Amino acid sequence: MDVDRLKRLMAERKESQAGIARLLGITPDKLSKTLKGKRQLKLDEANRLRRYFGIRDEVPDSDRPPMLPVVGLVSAGAWRDGFEGVTDWVPAPDRSLSRDSFVVRVEGDSMDQVAAAGEQVIVDPRDMDLIAGKYYVVRNAEGETTFKQYLDNPARLAPCSSNPSHQTIFIGRQGFTLVGRVRKKVSNL
Repeated sequence: MDVDRLKRLMAERKESQAGIARLLGITPDKLSKTLKGKRQLKLDEANRLRRYFGIRDEVPDSDRPPMLPVVGLVSAGAWRDGFEGVTDWVPAPDRSLSRDSFVVRVEGDSMDQVAAAGEQVIVDPRDMDLIAGKYYVVRNAEGETTFKQYLDNPARLAPCSSNPSHQTIFIGRQGFTLVGRVRKKVSNL
Protein backbone atom coordinates (compact mmCIF):
# COMPACT_ATOMS: atom_id res chain seq x y z
CA MET A 1 0.00 0.00 0.00
CA ASP A 2 1.48 3.34 -0.97
CA VAL A 3 1.46 6.35 1.36
CA ASP A 4 -0.87 8.46 -0.80
CA ARG A 5 -3.48 5.71 -0.81
CA LEU A 6 -3.14 5.27 2.95
CA LYS A 7 -3.61 9.02 3.51
CA ARG A 8 -6.67 9.04 1.22
CA LEU A 9 -8.25 6.05 3.00
CA MET A 10 -7.57 7.58 6.41
CA ALA A 11 -9.20 10.86 5.32
CA GLU A 12 -12.22 9.12 3.72
CA ARG A 13 -12.87 7.05 6.85
CA LYS A 14 -11.87 9.78 9.30
CA GLU A 15 -9.18 7.56 10.87
CA SER A 16 -6.75 9.20 13.27
CA GLN A 17 -3.01 8.67 13.11
CA ALA A 18 -3.10 7.42 16.69
CA GLY A 19 -5.77 4.83 15.82
CA ILE A 20 -3.90 3.55 12.77
CA ALA A 21 -0.65 3.43 14.78
CA ARG A 22 -2.45 1.35 17.44
CA LEU A 23 -3.81 -0.97 14.73
CA LEU A 24 -0.27 -1.48 13.39
CA GLY A 25 1.33 -1.83 16.82
CA ILE A 26 3.72 1.05 16.19
CA THR A 27 4.19 4.45 17.81
CA PRO A 28 2.37 7.49 16.39
CA ASP A 29 5.82 8.93 15.62
CA LYS A 30 6.64 5.94 13.37
CA LEU A 31 3.32 6.32 11.55
CA SER A 32 3.98 10.04 11.11
CA LYS A 33 7.38 9.23 9.55
CA THR A 34 5.67 6.70 7.28
CA LEU A 35 3.09 9.24 6.13
CA LYS A 36 5.90 11.73 5.40
CA GLY A 37 7.81 9.14 3.34
CA LYS A 38 10.68 8.90 5.83
CA ARG A 39 9.87 5.30 6.85
CA GLN A 40 8.61 2.39 4.77
CA LEU A 41 5.72 0.18 5.81
CA LYS A 42 6.81 -3.28 6.85
CA LEU A 43 5.26 -6.23 5.05
CA ASP A 44 3.06 -7.24 7.99
CA GLU A 45 1.92 -3.62 8.45
CA ALA A 46 0.93 -3.31 4.79
CA ASN A 47 -0.98 -6.61 4.98
CA ARG A 48 -2.77 -5.51 8.17
CA LEU A 49 -3.78 -2.21 6.52
CA ARG A 50 -5.06 -3.97 3.40
CA ARG A 51 -7.20 -6.28 5.55
CA TYR A 52 -8.45 -3.41 7.73
CA PHE A 53 -9.44 -1.25 4.76
CA GLY A 54 -10.87 -4.24 2.86
CA ILE A 55 -8.37 -4.08 0.01
CA ARG A 56 -8.23 -7.44 -1.72
CA ASP A 57 -5.14 -8.93 -3.35
CA GLU A 58 -7.19 -10.44 -6.11
CA VAL A 59 -9.36 -8.23 -8.27
CA PRO A 60 -12.61 -9.71 -9.63
CA ASP A 61 -11.50 -8.79 -13.14
CA SER A 62 -9.99 -12.11 -14.29
CA ASP A 63 -7.60 -10.31 -16.64
CA ARG A 64 -5.83 -8.55 -13.78
CA PRO A 65 -3.38 -10.64 -11.73
CA PRO A 66 -2.95 -10.27 -7.96
CA MET A 67 -0.18 -7.92 -6.89
CA LEU A 68 2.84 -9.10 -4.88
CA PRO A 69 4.81 -6.78 -2.58
CA VAL A 70 8.49 -6.17 -3.29
CA VAL A 71 10.10 -6.18 0.15
CA GLY A 72 13.72 -5.33 -0.56
CA LEU A 73 16.86 -7.39 -1.03
CA VAL A 74 18.02 -10.92 -0.31
CA SER A 75 21.69 -11.78 -0.29
CA ALA A 76 23.03 -14.37 -2.67
CA GLY A 77 26.32 -14.52 -0.86
CA ALA A 78 27.13 -13.69 2.75
CA TRP A 79 24.31 -13.21 5.25
CA ARG A 80 22.72 -9.75 4.91
CA ASP A 81 20.28 -7.73 7.01
CA GLY A 82 16.76 -9.05 6.57
CA PHE A 83 14.12 -7.44 4.43
CA GLU A 84 10.85 -6.00 5.69
CA GLY A 85 9.89 -2.76 3.95
CA VAL A 86 7.44 -2.77 1.05
CA THR A 87 9.14 -0.80 -1.74
CA ASP A 88 6.91 -1.63 -4.71
CA TRP A 89 4.28 -4.01 -6.08
CA VAL A 90 4.49 -6.31 -9.10
CA PRO A 91 1.81 -8.45 -10.76
CA ALA A 92 1.96 -12.13 -9.86
CA PRO A 93 3.08 -14.18 -12.87
CA ASP A 94 1.20 -17.24 -11.61
CA ARG A 95 -2.13 -17.42 -9.79
CA SER A 96 -1.09 -20.62 -8.01
CA LEU A 97 1.24 -18.68 -5.70
CA SER A 98 -0.01 -18.21 -2.14
CA ARG A 99 -1.48 -14.82 -1.22
CA ASP A 100 1.42 -14.37 1.22
CA SER A 101 4.09 -14.58 -1.50
CA PHE A 102 6.45 -11.65 -1.88
CA VAL A 103 9.27 -10.49 -4.15
CA VAL A 104 12.90 -9.76 -3.29
CA ARG A 105 15.78 -8.52 -5.42
CA VAL A 106 18.88 -10.73 -5.45
CA GLU A 107 22.11 -9.09 -4.33
CA GLY A 108 25.42 -10.90 -4.87
CA ASP A 109 26.66 -13.73 -7.05
CA SER A 110 26.42 -16.92 -4.97
CA MET A 111 23.28 -17.91 -6.93
CA ASP A 112 24.21 -16.44 -10.32
CA GLN A 113 23.57 -19.75 -12.10
CA VAL A 114 19.93 -19.47 -10.98
CA ALA A 115 19.28 -15.72 -10.58
CA ALA A 116 21.77 -12.99 -11.37
CA ALA A 117 22.41 -10.02 -9.11
CA GLY A 118 19.63 -7.49 -9.62
CA GLU A 119 17.02 -10.04 -10.70
CA GLN A 120 13.89 -10.51 -8.61
CA VAL A 121 12.63 -13.81 -7.19
CA ILE A 122 9.28 -14.71 -5.65
CA VAL A 123 9.31 -16.29 -2.19
CA ASP A 124 6.33 -18.30 -0.91
CA PRO A 125 6.42 -18.33 2.91
CA ARG A 126 3.71 -21.00 3.04
CA ASP A 127 5.93 -23.47 1.18
CA MET A 128 8.10 -24.66 4.06
CA ASP A 129 8.89 -28.28 3.13
CA LEU A 130 12.58 -28.73 2.36
CA ILE A 131 12.90 -30.57 -0.95
CA ALA A 132 16.30 -31.51 -2.33
CA GLY A 133 17.22 -29.41 -5.35
CA LYS A 134 14.77 -26.56 -4.57
CA TYR A 135 15.69 -23.00 -3.60
CA TYR A 136 15.01 -21.25 -0.29
CA VAL A 137 15.45 -17.99 1.60
CA VAL A 138 16.59 -18.47 5.20
CA ARG A 139 17.15 -16.08 8.11
CA ASN A 140 19.78 -16.45 10.86
CA ALA A 141 19.40 -15.47 14.53
CA GLU A 142 20.63 -11.94 13.77
CA GLY A 143 17.80 -11.39 11.26
CA GLU A 144 20.12 -11.63 8.25
CA THR A 145 18.92 -13.52 5.19
CA THR A 146 20.43 -15.48 2.33
CA PHE A 147 19.20 -17.36 -0.75
CA LYS A 148 20.54 -20.89 -1.39
CA GLN A 149 19.70 -24.34 -2.82
CA TYR A 150 18.79 -27.12 -0.38
CA LEU A 151 20.62 -30.41 -0.90
CA ASP A 152 20.57 -33.56 1.23
CA ASN A 153 23.00 -36.34 2.20
CA PRO A 154 24.27 -34.38 4.10
CA ALA A 155 21.60 -31.70 4.57
CA ARG A 156 22.98 -28.35 3.46
CA LEU A 157 22.27 -25.03 1.77
CA ALA A 158 24.55 -24.66 -1.20
CA PRO A 159 25.47 -21.79 -3.51
CA CYS A 160 24.86 -22.20 -7.27
CA SER A 161 27.63 -19.94 -8.45
CA SER A 162 30.31 -19.48 -11.02
CA ASN A 163 32.34 -17.95 -8.17
CA PRO A 164 34.04 -20.79 -6.21
CA SER A 165 34.64 -18.63 -3.12
CA HIS A 166 31.07 -19.07 -1.78
CA GLN A 167 30.63 -21.49 1.10
CA THR A 168 28.02 -24.16 1.78
CA ILE A 169 25.95 -23.84 4.97
CA PHE A 170 25.68 -27.24 6.66
CA ILE A 171 22.43 -27.71 8.56
CA GLY A 172 23.04 -28.23 12.26
CA ARG A 173 26.29 -26.26 12.35
CA GLN A 174 24.58 -22.88 12.07
CA GLY A 175 21.06 -22.03 13.21
CA PHE A 176 18.56 -20.52 10.82
CA THR A 177 14.84 -20.14 10.20
CA LEU A 178 13.25 -21.01 6.90
CA VAL A 179 11.58 -17.91 5.39
CA GLY A 180 10.10 -19.69 2.39
CA ARG A 181 10.71 -21.43 -0.90
CA VAL A 182 11.82 -19.42 -3.92
CA ARG A 183 9.20 -20.35 -6.48
CA LYS A 184 9.84 -18.16 -9.52
CA LYS A 185 12.17 -15.67 -11.03
CA VAL A 186 10.74 -12.35 -12.26
CA SER A 187 12.44 -11.14 -15.43
CA ASN A 188 11.86 -8.07 -17.52
CA LEU A 189 12.67 -8.47 -21.19
